Amino acid sequence: MGVVVTGASALASAVAAMQPNSLDIVGEMGLKPGRWRTTIQIVDAAIVPTPGRPVPAGAAERLKQAIGSSMDTEDCIGSIRPPGSDLVLPGIKIEAACVLGEVEADQRILRIKGTCGSMAKGFKADMNVQAAHSATAMTANVESLAFSEGVGFSTRIVVTTNSKYMGQCPAS
Repeated sequence: MGVVVTGASALASAVAAMQPNSLDIVGEMGLKPGRWRTTIQIVDAAIVPTPGRPVPAGAAERLKQAIGSSMDTEDCIGSIRPPGSDLVLPGIKIEAACVLGEVEADQRILRIKGTCGSMAKGFKADMNVQAAHSATAMTANVESLAFSEGVGFSTRIVVTTNSKYMGQCPAS
């Protein structure tokens, strides 16, 4: 299963404790807590070949066909989550295990750069999130570059999001 480093779980816990959580970021952004609806559109997608490894026939064409497609999501923003939970923003979810290298959040903008996984574990994804927002609306540009050892190439995907506040979250 790869290299096991003594104390790795303590290090991971320490890194997670330093990560900003969803409520911190939502508060810094001044987003209105509640139900948000987001339209996500794929604006660019490409396969980045790994030297010496073939890209499966048709894979790049199938990925290119996704450009222009969209989907709608709903998220409950600002709800209390246990420490170490995923970061949930309108239309954007970043797993708790990801390391956020840079976070800038205020009443107008959001910028996040982060990494999920590692090459040593066979999967790594780098992300770059840039958003502009008010208390009740947000637009974002999200770029990710993911590499999986199993497929042997990287996939670059760029999406835009357009989110708006819709009211209170449903009672759970």
